[in-house]
Amino acid sequence: MHGVTSERLLFRTTTMDDTSWWMEYINAADAIRFMRFTVGSEADCRAFIQRTLDRYVNDGSGLNVFAECSTNKPVGMVGLLAQKVDGLDELEIGYHLVPSAWRMGYATEAAIACKSFARQHRIHPSVISLIDQENTASQAVARRNGMVYEKDTVHRGVLAMVWRVRIDQPLRVASR
Repeated sequence: MHGVTSERLLFRTTTMDDTSWWMEYINAADAIRFMRFTVGSEADCRAFIQRTLDRYVNDGSGLNVFAECSTNKPVGMVGLLAQKVDGLDELEIGYHLVPSAWRMGYATEAAIACKSFARQHRIHPSVISLIDQENTASQAVARRNGMVYEKDTVHRGVLAMVWRVRIDQPLRVASR
């Protein structure tokens, strides 16, 4: 999604240089409470970014940095992630924001941009988001992205809700 833009955001490939600003995420207990990270761990920050860099090479998926168009300030990471869920190949929209960017609509805007990108490039018939049952903010983002709760699953040893939206069907235009 490098070079993609939305109304307020621009997307670019993640690099190891992103550890400096991404530490705001790792330093926030509220932000990482659904992740397996230690608050303030620079090693976890580097490992998170390295995992994205490895995904780029291994399967072509991964998180992208998204930044405010007006300031070029990074505010989060979002991307289309190849996942194996219940034995099936899935395409997940994953999103994480630094706390200073919460409640501004950025997660929804970024997730919608991912869905649009996947639809435009016909990457997969549907997209999912894997969300912790207690993460009501991410569930709200999924709803605003047109997703519906499908089921619970265990993904990488963690209980998660599967939210899905089909993208292989034409968009419906509301009649008057």
